[in-house]
Amino acid sequence: MIAFTLQSGVLPFAFALVLALVVVSARAEPVRFQNIEALMVRFAQAELFRKKAPTLGRLPAPGEVGMLLPTKVSDGQGGAVQETINYIREDHVIARNPEPVVPGVYNEWLVKKVDWLESYGALPTSNRTFKPFTRKAVIRAILIDDEVLRLLGSEDGETALIHVGWSPEGMRVFRNGYLTRSGYGIAPEEMEETYRRVPAAH
Repeated sequence: MIAFTLQSGVLPFAFALVLALVVVSARAEPVRFQNIEALMVRFAQAELFRKKAPTLGRLPAPGEVGMLLPTKVSDGQGGAVQETINYIREDHVIARNPEPVVPGVYNEWLVKKVDWLESYGALPTSNRTFKPFTRKAVIRAILIDDEVLRLLGSEDGETALIHVGWSPEGMRVFRNGYLTRSGYGIAPEEMEETYRRVPAAH
């Protein structure tokens, strides 16, 4: 009688719990979009963009190395939402957009020093004060529409989780934002406020 109770009660519950954990784990797996041929075809004809607003940058202070830096973007409703999070390393530059997402909350992210040099031409010298830098490099990006979200395995039809090299948790990208060939996403409001299209060369 006891064996029957365990079999019909606890074991099915345990199986359901394990199954739920497997499903959650599968959902949380970031997508390597570079392996999706249909997306790579789109990038061949993608528009070019250059940042029109300066990017603020500084070096990490010694006490910040090893700490987590969350990247916040607008939620489109007057608030902020976390896009990604990463550990600060000595080989990083802390980048920031000049205007806050909401009062007191800035869009900040980490850039490897070697990548910063390639994009901006010089490294920050201070680990206390942000200084403005003008981006020299252009990016190739595609609009995140219904088809892109489908290819990325979106579960809610509004967002998707992509693999990025700097965070095992991946990066959340949003409908009407942009996906860059370099391997990251740009939120809709950030793209509108800080980037401009670069005319195609003839």
